[in-house]
Amino acid sequence: MVISGGGIGGGAIDGVVNLYVIDDATRMPVSGANVRVGTLSGTTDATGLFIANGLVGKQDVVVTASGYRSEYWVGANGANMTVDVQRGNPTVAEATLSGSITGFAQLTVATGHAKVGVVTYSQDDLLPDAANNLVTPNQGNVCVVSTANTGCTYTLTARAGSIGLIGLVFDYDPHGTQTTTDDTQTLIAYAVRTGVTSTDGATLSAQDLTLIPVGSLTTATIDDGTPPTGLAPALGLVGIELGDGSGVFQLPVLTATATTAQVPALSYFSGAEYRFTGIAQDAAAAPNNQSIVLRRHLASATFTAGTWPAVPSAVTVTRTSATWTNAAGAAIHGVEIDSGSTAILSITSFDGTSSVTMPAEITLPSGSLTAKVQGLVGNLDLSDLAIDRDREKLTAVGAANVTVP
Repeated sequence: MVISGGGIGGGAIDGVVNLYVIDDATRMPVSGANVRVGTLSGTTDATGLFIANGLVGKQDVVVTASGYRSEYWVGANGANMTVDVQRGNPTVAEATLSGSITGFAQLTVATGHAKVGVVTYSQDDLLPDAANNLVTPNQGNVCVVSTANTGCTYTLTARAGSIGLIGLVFDYDPHGTQTTTDDTQTLIAYAVRTGVTSTDGATLSAQDLTLIPVGSLTTATIDDGTPPTGLAPALGLVGIELGDGSGVFQLPVLTATATTAQVPALSYFSGAEYRFTGIAQDAAAAPNNQSIVLRRHLASATFTAGTWPAVPSAVTVTRTSATWTNAAGAAIHGVEIDSGSTAILSITSFDGTSSVTMPAEITLPSGSLTAKVQGLVGNLDLSDLAIDRDREKLTAVGAANVTVP
């Protein structure tokens, strides 16, 4: 049985393991992948399947395939397993969209100020996913206008498929100086376009956004609660989960010093719901520790962070091992090792193991490597886990980021 998005099922291991390897992006089988389940090794067939016989109880699983991030599962216990492997450097289906923000020219700001328009696209449900982080060349999705009655045109690189477009318009105040350290910007309007569909490589023009009326905005507020010691609230993302299934508008409008903001009302969209993502972190320029909360399917714009997750501690990751102290309350722990933008290895601990030795099948490359050790919080059954089905059960993540010597 192929488990949607990867996962474990079929009851505890009692003599046989049916392990499928699938491609994360296409969900198609990966044939010829090298697999080890416990002491048994082999390769996947044309259907992506490797069958291991004569095993009982939890096992360690290693999967490697050319061009893919390696996977190491520790203490996995399921007669059916599906390992969903990601490309080391994934190719994202993308499209180029262009248009304007209708009504932008009529928005007024004070003399000496400028208007800034930023257009982006709805995200899929995997916040760190490459499809959510496409970069538009030369900031073509941003317009800066300092003269009256001038419009805002944009060009945007977006993920292909079904999406919505949202524009944020700011009043930019340079405070009469040539330096940027005292500059401020205030959100003054939103614009939106929904129901956009594209294919990989497509170019769509005339994708104009319409300003959301002031009467269709509401005030969002956040109660940050108490993050873990040493971490402070840094960013709040108000999400609008679109009812047409085209993703989530993520609006970075709340900070530690600005806990209220105007956001679109749900009534402006059909079947929409709010979500809230709160991020607390340490004071380092590139944060070492982060605590993240995720609240989905909300009907009100009054957000409460609630209980923040603990962060894995005493973290040490080398080229041959990884150790950490598990975060209290986390259902599952993992380690992701990257070389720049290339994903190298993912380790998932299903049985509470917090000290692992790198498998012989995996040799980490030379050069600079970074590691993220995460504790995932949610009502997850690790004996019956399907990533696609259970993704919404994830409510929080504690993460520790380190450099691999």
